[in-house]
Amino acid sequence: MPSPSFVLASVFVVSYAAFTATDSGAATEPVAILTQASGAHLDDQAASPGLSVFEGERVQTDSGGRASLRFGSSSLALLGSSEATLTRVSRGVHIDLSSGTVRFAANETQIVEVHAEDATIRSQDGRVSDATITILQPKVLQIEARRGSLDFTYRREFRMLPEGQVYRIYLDTPDRPDSEASAGGQIGVAGSKVAYYIVGAGAAGGIAWVTYAAIHGGNPPLSPTKP
Repeated sequence: MPSPSFVLASVFVVSYAAFTATDSGAATEPVAILTQASGAHLDDQAASPGLSVFEGERVQTDSGGRASLRFGSSSLALLGSSEATLTRVSRGVHIDLSSGTVRFAANETQIVEVHAEDATIRSQDGRVSDATITILQPKVLQIEARRGSLDFTYRREFRMLPEGQVYRIYLDTPDRPDSEASAGGQIGVAGSKVAYYIVGAGAAGGIAWVTYAAIHGGNPPLSPTKP
């Protein structure tokens, strides 16, 4: 009959093996799959449809390029001259946008967070969302909430951005620049270091729903791992 110490050692070995296998599997699971890539790069290599994107890998587009990705039943796209990295979060994805523009469409079961210029833009839990975030210049963002309101956080400041509007947001400067004198209505500036302006209405009709419709259509076969 095996001694108690031998049995205990055996249980430890089996448990540790199971833990490391699970941890390794989680670490190697891709965050998203490239579904379109034109003038795009994954780290230092040319990107192509079907490639897996893992945590920490940089997706970058040239001027005029584009990269589209799918994660779960949701999707996102980087427009020209954009750069981002993706990280998995609970029930969704976190996008660190370094430059350019990202558009995402998420269903009500997934969360998308975009971190840009130290601000965080987050889709609301339980709501379908379709939004575009652009870094216009350092500390200046443009956010279009096509479908679903967005939660905006910058340092200790929080604001809900209702759907159907295009917002120009200046961080650390409550004064509207002269060049924006005709941009639109100013909202919620008193006592804040962040200036919010409504500069237009969100796109309507079929054009606004291209990305949203895509995530509810048929799912083409995607490569589960990087070739």
